[in-house]
Amino acid sequence: MLRRSPRPRRDHRRVRAARAALAPLASGRLLVVFVAVVLYAVGAPVSAAVHGVPAELALFAVLLQCGALVLALFRAELGVAAALTGVLLVVLGADPDRGPWPWTVPSLLTFGTLLAVLGVRRLGRVGLTAWLASLVLTGVLAVVLPDGAGDEGTNLTVYASNSALLLGAGTVVGARRRVREELARSRRDAEAEQSRRVVVEERNRIARELHDVVAHSMSVIGVQATTAQYRIADLSPAARAEFDDIAAQSRTALAEMRTLLGVLRSNGDGGELAPRAGLEGLEELAEGARRAGSRVRLHVDPPLREQPVPSAVGITVHRIVQEGLSNVVRHATGAAVEVGVLRARPGLVVEVRNGPAPDGFAPAPDAGGHGLVGVRERAALLGGSVEAGPTPEGGFVLRADLPWEGGA
Repeated sequence: MLRRSPRPRRDHRRVRAARAALAPLASGRLLVVFVAVVLYAVGAPVSAAVHGVPAELALFAVLLQCGALVLALFRAELGVAAALTGVLLVVLGADPDRGPWPWTVPSLLTFGTLLAVLGVRRLGRVGLTAWLASLVLTGVLAVVLPDGAGDEGTNLTVYASNSALLLGAGTVVGARRRVREELARSRRDAEAEQSRRVVVEERNRIARELHDVVAHSMSVIGVQATTAQYRIADLSPAARAEFDDIAAQSRTALAEMRTLLGVLRSNGDGGELAPRAGLEGLEELAEGARRAGSRVRLHVDPPLREQPVPSAVGITVHRIVQEGLSNVVRHATGAAVEVGVLRARPGLVVEVRNGPAPDGFAPAPDAGGHGLVGVRERAALLGGSVEAGPTPEGGFVLRADLPWEGGA
């Protein structure tokens, strides 16, 4: 079996690499700078040697004209003024008997290029004004100054026709660029709208599944836990309290589920982005972990209780503590847990630290959830950071630094 030669693939790679290396040179500004340098390198010696412009004056006048090309990229009117000044100096210094006059070949090429640049930049009015001003200026000079061969009319006609052609070509290119930009903008808007519709449809689908499956199951759990003391005879007080806790937890979960369903079914961007939760709900989270068998100690700095924190920060703190306690309940039930929400400038620090699990405890199998990933994403939205990992004592620590603008 014959093997294909890898040479064509290598050639394609070389071509792509060459295109990538030359891509910056294809930009319009670099092209204008390159053309200006070439015109100056050719125009200065031609103006001095062919048209009789003094060398020093030729260097300065052509520099004004070629520099006007670059200047027109940023200040069009100032570029036109510099170019007309350079043309005037060349007309005054050139010898009418030694070549075309009042428009020398370098001046015609340079000023025509300037008109083309103005047209591409969609500055048609400035370009038309510059074209008319150049005709009036050189026409007046041709009448006032003494002439040589008497072909000023032909020279002005050639300049007027060629410069008008360059201005028109640049205007066409500029109009084409505008149409392409508008089409690209319309295409991006259509793609963004399509993406938004896809997101809305997916959110509605998720909301339906949550409502039909998860919410229904949680409702059943809540009803069973609430009616257990009436359906099951001879329940001990501890068992009744356990069923009451299960019913309370299911009601809380359903309340947050309803808020989440409202968020998912909302098409606007100005509504709440998460279920309502904050620092005031931390004690409930700690109490739930205690009922599950963990020894939880919660500490919130008094200034944070007195000074209201932004809702986004409160929700993030709530979710971080919830995730930390959930991990303890799943993987180290019965361990001592220290939960701290501490004031730190310019924000606060949230830390959930637990010790090792009691002897004989079998942790729940790790299904590889995304809780820590979600916590990191929430903290990143506030400009904060999250650290998580085992402690030397055999426990685990989850720490988050959350800044906010008013926390300084």
